[in-house]
Amino acid sequence: MGRMGFFPILLFILDIMCTDVIADSSCSAETKSTMVKLKRHLLCEYDPDVRPVQNNNNITRVIFWLKPFFFEYDASRLQISQKYVIIESQTFLLHTWISMSWNDSHLMWDPAEFDDIKWVPVTDYQIWVPDVLIHNERIGESTSSHDILNCWVSRSGEVRWFTAAKYATKCTSDNTWWPYQTLNCTIQFGSWSHSGDEIELVTNQNVSQASIDSKNVEWDLVELYITRWENRYKYNSGSTVKMLSYHFILKSHSGIIRIAYISPTIVLMVMTLMTLWLEPKSFERMVIANLNFICHLLCIQDVHWEMPKSGINTPKILFFYESSLGIATFALILTSILRHLQELTTEPPMWISAGTTSILRSRFGRILLVSILDPAATAKIEVDVDDNTDLVQSNSKTSPWKYIIVLIGWLAFLSALIAYIVLLSTCFPTN
Repeated sequence: MGRMGFFPILLFILDIMCTDVIADSSCSAETKSTMVKLKRHLLCEYDPDVRPVQNNNNITRVIFWLKPFFFEYDASRLQISQKYVIIESQTFLLHTWISMSWNDSHLMWDPAEFDDIKWVPVTDYQIWVPDVLIHNERIGESTSSHDILNCWVSRSGEVRWFTAAKYATKCTSDNTWWPYQTLNCTIQFGSWSHSGDEIELVTNQNVSQASIDSKNVEWDLVELYITRWENRYKYNSGSTVKMLSYHFILKSHSGIIRIAYISPTIVLMVMTLMTLWLEPKSFERMVIANLNFICHLLCIQDVHWEMPKSGINTPKILFFYESSLGIATFALILTSILRHLQELTTEPPMWISAGTTSILRSRFGRILLVSILDPAATAKIEVDVDDNTDLVQSNSKTSPWKYIIVLIGWLAFLSALIAYIVLLSTCFPTN
């Protein structure tokens, strides 16, 4: 193709392009709505990176509003098989709606000049939005449902911003009264790059546990409240940042827990006291003593695997099982010793028989011991109350260790009963 044939084609292409541009311009000029004119008027020379105040010393007051929808508490364990390391997540997840409102002095207009328009939607990246974020986040686990959001701007410059989000934070449990656990899960909100001299975060809502619509199947929300506090500004040591803290007080459900962990403690306690109550020579006492000891070991092993490995304080129920295991071990050893003493035919040492006789002759011995076991011996004590003869020695023809074994058994039973009363009042977990 020659040079003369190329120029007509080039002129034809330029003509088409110019025609399209002129058509678009005329169409834009004719169809441009009042809303478009208003948005161009507001956003012309608007810098979304600059805080919208007339004086830089003015504080932007941001009203923060949080509407919880539902929450989760993840206490799952991750086990690394090669090193046998167990890691507990203990993560509190909150699904919620977030709203913020503030005044932007650069976004004001007269509705009379724009067909009485009082509200206009604006994409959040086109205007300045306060960078209010969670400050105690588990890194990378909090998400927002939308990357680009719309803001509503009123004629007076009031801006309203809405979003749905999921926040994740670490929540360490207080294991003192496990399995009746109580959690104080706190989510802290504040500006990320502005100090308290630039942004003041406030809220005017009254939150309560009724604020959450959906119920959790494992935890009950017993209290929800807000606190305000200040912290040193991270970018400038001379300033502070003002934050809002939402506290979620959670308590675990008690139905399954009571059956799985609380009821066995009562059963083990009764088995231990029954062991000390029965006659030492009875075969049933030896069987119950051994079975009681084995059940204690199984329960402690089960509690060991179910209880959280991290958290504040050691569960008191673990101290209860430990102490009860000690009492059960004592009952098993004592049963073996008393069964051996019953087989002895030799006279007991003088200091043992004398001490036993003095106790049996006391009012305590007559009320709690001899009157229940041997009425004839009771009569003997009443006749010889002022006599110094040894009761144990005088009845040695029938059983020289009989009353010593009875006295040891009763003292052991009373000691175990008192120990369990103390344990129930100090270590037994209650709801």
